[in-house]
Amino acid sequence: MEIHKEGAQQGRAPEAAEAPEQWRGAVEAPLPGTPAGAAWAHVASFFSAHLYLPGIDVCERVSGASSEEDEDGRLVITPGCVRHVASSAAGLWAREELLEADHAARRLRYAVVDSNMGFGRYVATLRVLDLDGGEGGCMISWAFECDAVKSEGWSEAALVARLGASVKGMAERVQQLAAVAQ
Repeated sequence: MEIHKEGAQQGRAPEAAEAPEQWRGAVEAPLPGTPAGAAWAHVASFFSAHLYLPGIDVCERVSGASSEEDEDGRLVITPGCVRHVASSAAGLWAREELLEADHAARRLRYAVVDSNMGFGRYVATLRVLDLDGGEGGCMISWAFECDAVKSEGWSEAALVARLGASVKGMAERVQQLAAVAQ
């Protein structure tokens, strides 16, 4: 058999590149007594993650979004806008692009487009869902799918645990702020 420079044997298809391992999951946190609309007003604020996510102390608009503000003084967000989020204490940062903002469904989707955490592809969906038809409050759901992170100290279980702690802390902060606003 003849071997070509590309390494494929003549008459055979080249071996397909192995697809990276995929991680998928979701974490949730309830906000008892908090109406979904009140929670959504905070969760939908794409450039305010530092106000709601434990450990995040930087959240800045990099590009996109309108310079207009909504009735609550937040920047009007549109898909394609990019934010820079960081934890100064942990030395971690990411640039995240908003893929979808569906206010009627109370859903945001974003992708990590650059980071120092070892992510390849990472897409997350944040949703605010009614509990018991809205009578029992609401819940924040954070679903994700990503290529397996190859950096030391990361595993799928570690990522789920980190996101679980984050959504719980986010729910506590949003619930406090929503209670103050009522």
